[in-house]
Amino acid sequence: MVVLAVGDMSISTAQATDTGTAQSPVDVRLPMDATSDYCLGRITWDQHSEYHVDLLRLALRLSPTDIAITPVCMEYPTEERRISMLQTGDQINTVFFGTTQDREDKLLAAYVPIYLGTTGLRLFMTRPETRIELAHIQTLDELRKFSMGQGLGWPDGQILIDSGFNVIPGRYKTLHRMLEFRRFDLYPRAYWQIIGEWNWMKQEAPNVVVSPDIALYYPQPIYFFVSPKTPQLRDAIQTGLEQAYSNGMLLNLLKNHRETTASFKEVNLREIHLLRIENRSLPEKSRQTMKKFSLFD
Repeated sequence: MVVLAVGDMSISTAQATDTGTAQSPVDVRLPMDATSDYCLGRITWDQHSEYHVDLLRLALRLSPTDIAITPVCMEYPTEERRISMLQTGDQINTVFFGTTQDREDKLLAAYVPIYLGTTGLRLFMTRPETRIELAHIQTLDELRKFSMGQGLGWPDGQILIDSGFNVIPGRYKTLHRMLEFRRFDLYPRAYWQIIGEWNWMKQEAPNVVVSPDIALYYPQPIYFFVSPKTPQLRDAIQTGLEQAYSNGMLLNLLKNHRETTASFKEVNLREIHLLRIENRSLPEKSRQTMKKFSLFD
């Protein structure tokens, strides 16, 4: 039995595959955080549930090909590191993140936004005193006086900079604490994720709150990206996602998954003042994709 070394732990390929069968050259190899319950051996792969993983499982079930998922445990790489890893395709061959022209040029995108366009609808985590100020904001110029935190390498950071916002970069796992410690004023998060994230982030940053008054929108799809060395994987994922969209299973998963359902249930979009900005770097193919699949465009 082949064993994958993961720091001071090891996981057999038989344990790691989604189907329990031996890995083939076209199986999905997906990066997994080494600190996750699965990588620490607390749960099986079948018990592991994240939205993007569950959607990928659904897409592959609806695809006509027989493809398994092999989770690869590692210190979870930054987005820029994931790009270079996908280009070689040695350790991993499939990831998910926001698109840019560079990423679409270097990698193979499955052109169905996995959150149906709700990623570009950005609500704000902030501090209580700033939340009071946000209740009175009416224009983009008024919003620009607040600095915004963004993860290292996130395309959203450049979108905000292009629209005149002051962006402070940081590592994802520290941004909520940076907000509480006043390193910046606002932490924009996607509509689908903000309530679920806030529910765990407030345990480490109890002074952080969600503003119910204002949101920012720009078109920014998140795709599954695949290594250019495995185009058959992209085709299979694309086919499965299109089928899941057509039969309503994608939207149903988005509205009801444990990671996303809280926002759909708790955020009343009718009461939020929405400001729009451009995503100047959005590739033309993605603009057309958003018109077809997005809930908001």
